[in-house]
Amino acid sequence: MSDIPQEALKDRPFGSYERSLAFRYIRAKREHGGVAIVSILSLVGIALAVAALIIVMSIMNGFRAELIDRVLGNSGHIRLYSGQFPAADIDSLIEELEARSDVETAMPIVEGAVLASSSAVARGAYVRGIRPDDTAALPYLQGDLYDGSMESFGDGRFGGDNIIVSERLARSLYVGAGDTLTLIAPEGAATMGGVVPRRKVYTIAGVFEVFSGNANPLDDSLIIMPLEQAQLFFNSRSSYPIVELKLSEPQDVDIVNQRLSREALPPGMLSQTWKELYRGIVGALEVERSMMRLIFAVLITITALNIITGIVMLVKNKARDVAILRTMGASRSTVLRVFLMIGGILGLSGLALGLSMGLLFCFNIRPIQDFLNLLTGNAIWNPDVYGLPYIPALIDWFEVSFAAGYAFIVSLLVAILPAWNAARLDPVEALRSE
Repeated sequence: MSDIPQEALKDRPFGSYERSLAFRYIRAKREHGGVAIVSILSLVGIALAVAALIIVMSIMNGFRAELIDRVLGNSGHIRLYSGQFPAADIDSLIEELEARSDVETAMPIVEGAVLASSSAVARGAYVRGIRPDDTAALPYLQGDLYDGSMESFGDGRFGGDNIIVSERLARSLYVGAGDTLTLIAPEGAATMGGVVPRRKVYTIAGVFEVFSGNANPLDDSLIIMPLEQAQLFFNSRSSYPIVELKLSEPQDVDIVNQRLSREALPPGMLSQTWKELYRGIVGALEVERSMMRLIFAVLITITALNIITGIVMLVKNKARDVAILRTMGASRSTVLRVFLMIGGILGLSGLALGLSMGLLFCFNIRPIQDFLNLLTGNAIWNPDVYGLPYIPALIDWFEVSFAAGYAFIVSLLVAILPAWNAARLDPVEALRSE
């Protein structure tokens, strides 16, 4: 230590001299009083905790996005309740809404519950009437259907008598493309003989599958009918009960909804966002995300606490060097900053390693999954159970920033106590004990 220039001891805070001294202590071998093995283990622990946080939160975000897509796959992001307005006024409103940059599509909807009856069995179902041109906006109707086709959908008077049925509903009714299906509405037609249930026989033009596997309840009950036919069947020929809007940014639905209420919607028209409609699901997902973030924050804290042990041992081994620095004019704050930087360097190294591991895992999750499935015989992920071919992983850069920032801050905080003890070291007592 005697070769250190006197002016170097008065270097600016966190300057080159203090940094070089911190790196020298970290690089020193154990027999020379360097960083103990417990500090290396704490570095590895921080890396694993940060990587686990990124991986788990990314997979949770992926599942959350898939769940939202499934929930919203058959509905819009904002529902406008427009039944009290004439259909002509709603047609004009739809043209105005679709001209906006924050609205992708606006679809008039007629929907209602029915009793679907085949020659073998009867069960409840849910009918949604949409315009044939709007079927292209529904992801599960794009491309080839599970059975049949969309070619005849909407052909004929009042939209025709062809409907398309979800796959599991068709299976439970023992019907397929080309078969007939009788639909009975709960609200009947008033006649001189009393109320007669409204019923009609339809031809199944096609069978669609919302999502593969058994992960979506829409497949159990959904029937798609041409809009004009649904208006006729549910006695809503002069109006559209619902208009569904799909937005370019679904997460900004609350802001867009307020903007539409001020600028575009007529007075008295009620609206409901998908977050309000599925409040229970959204709330459960938010609680789950918050709790997982808290659990991994505690895990990072526990692993970072091992830095205290490592720096305490380093301070004990370097007591003589610290005493010599103090006698040569180094201030207490200089010693404090040196050992504080050691904790920061260990934390930065751990989080850098953890970020690399976590991001690489998420970017390569498909080949990793394929390799693990090959080893375990598809025990890791079965697409037939979850309805997804791969584990979804969606990297949220806010979560990545949170993991990195929290790990670094905790590493600095846990280093304060041993660094403070090193700064309070009495040089006379330290040299006397040597």
